[in-house]
Amino acid sequence: MSDMTKSQKKHLRELSNRCYEIEMSESIDKLNENFKKWKNKDITVWDLNEKVHQHHDGTARNLYKRYELLTDPRVAVAQAVSKGIINIEDVQKNCRSLLKSLIEFYDNE
Repeated sequence: MSDMTKSQKKHLRELSNRCYEIEMSESIDKLNENFKKWKNKDITVWDLNEKVHQHHDGTARNLYKRYELLTDPRVAVAQAVSKGIINIEDVQKNCRSLLKSLIEFYDNE
């Protein structure tokens, strides 16, 4: 990260946090659908419990690893651009070249 300016680091960290919030919100929305199914008695409390555990042990944990444990926000932001969570236009122009090869890598995965 030493090849980034302070303002670039700040911008990419802010974008990374925004992407984390977007992805977690989408995941929680899906989980909430299961709560609605349970309230409507379409699934059992045990089914709901399993969905909560799957969310916690799967999606939430993976998002935490991607956005909180990585020390370089370029990786998380590049993955988010590649997955369509944000657009490259959301990235400041002076940061786009820092992400170019990473985005290409994740696009080809």
